Amino acid sequence: MSVQQPGETSVTDGPRTGLDHPRAVDILTTEHWSLLSTRSLGYQEILGRATIFIAIVSGVIVSLALLAQATRFGRESMVLGVLLISVALFIGVTTFVRTVVINFEDARWVAGITLLRHAYLRIVPELEEFFITDLEFNTDPRSLAHGSPQRMRTLAFSLTTTSGIVAALNSVLAGAFASGVCAIANASLAMDAMVGGGVSIVSAGLHVWYAARFRKHHVPTQHQQRPDAR
Repeated sequence: MSVQQPGETSVTDGPRTGLDHPRAVDILTTEHWSLLSTRSLGYQEILGRATIFIAIVSGVIVSLALLAQATRFGRESMVLGVLLISVALFIGVTTFVRTVVINFEDARWVAGITLLRHAYLRIVPELEEFFITDLEFNTDPRSLAHGSPQRMRTLAFSLTTTSGIVAALNSVLAGAFASGVCAIANASLAMDAMVGGGVSIVSAGLHVWYAARFRKHHVPTQHQQRPDAR
């Protein structure tokens, strides 16, 4: 008696395709682990970039302190300080842009994992009570998780993210850069403080605007509703 191979047509059962295929679970599991590995790589890149950026900012601060002592806070120290701050600010801006992109990519992987959970439940519906994670694509409007749009009421939560920390440091660096330029131009102390503070506020607003615009124009997944169970 011949043994029916996977995927062959059975007279009684018909063709075994889709989620009924004997290899469906293996394929879904492989995809699941692939998405988890990709998310882990994204986290590592964010932490690595943020660590490098903070190390550069720390090095710039130490360099400015030593430089100021050597030049007795002269014009040379201000010029070199502006140059060092501009380098740190450039790296900070690129780090912020990359973290925003990685957050969007992570939201895509989360959406893919959610789809896989639906596939698991279509294979064995009785397992739904053992799933503690969210099975829906609609996110909590009060949070910023999974690529949800930026709103004014969630602005405070942005400060607790890695992107928010990088944006805050960038705004401080931008204000210091503007203040240093004013000092080189022999502006008054009050003018230096006003320009530095104003540029910092504008920089913070631009960071929030960019992140909100990116979230608005990039949807993590085209599947906005839960797939119908079959």
